[in-house]
Amino acid sequence: MLIRTTMIALCCALASTAANAQAAAPPRTEQVETGFATIAGHPNTRYSIRLLPVSSFPQLPLPVTQQLERLGCMIPQTYEARAPENVISGSFEKKGSSDWAALCSVKGHTSPRGAFRSTTLYVFFQSDYTHPIALRSQPDTLWLGKEWGADYGSAWGIAAYPARLMRPRDQYDHDGIEDAFVEQSRVVHYFRDGHWTKMEGSQ
Repeated sequence: MLIRTTMIALCCALASTAANAQAAAPPRTEQVETGFATIAGHPNTRYSIRLLPVSSFPQLPLPVTQQLERLGCMIPQTYEARAPENVISGSFEKKGSSDWAALCSVKGHTSPRGAFRSTTLYVFFQSDYTHPIALRSQPDTLWLGKEWGADYGSAWGIAAYPARLMRPRDQYDHDGIEDAFVEQSRVVHYFRDGHWTKMEGSQ
């Protein structure tokens, strides 16, 4: 009787774990995050943020894809996007390395107005793809922008920033990560001697 009871409890625990894992899995199709926010002093302004599944980026190495899916990531697209973006590659750890970075939007806390999402900038060094570095995070609605006649959308974009554009040139030998508030401002994150530094700039 004890063995039967233990087996039933174990099966229930496994079923619960599987259900939770399935619930946490990110959607495999494009989603749109919509809501209302105070933007430029105007309350209840509508926004729509496109979110692409990780499968939209087949160029990713398999370990990176697996980590992004494990984290429950959807990839936010800027309001200017014409093709999948905000997944980038470059030599971010050192000269010649094949590294990746991505913006990862996940569901956050809930309120009477609905579920809020937040986005994290993750970096994946080739030396250890299975341990992503969370560079920074912010609410999805913190940086919004729009094109004429359209809803507000995400204005957070990232890009590889080549060493040849950095000054003085002799102090930089690999890529940085451009972290931009589209049409507003940007910083470049640069990894050196085991630490990240930031170079400020404006667009």
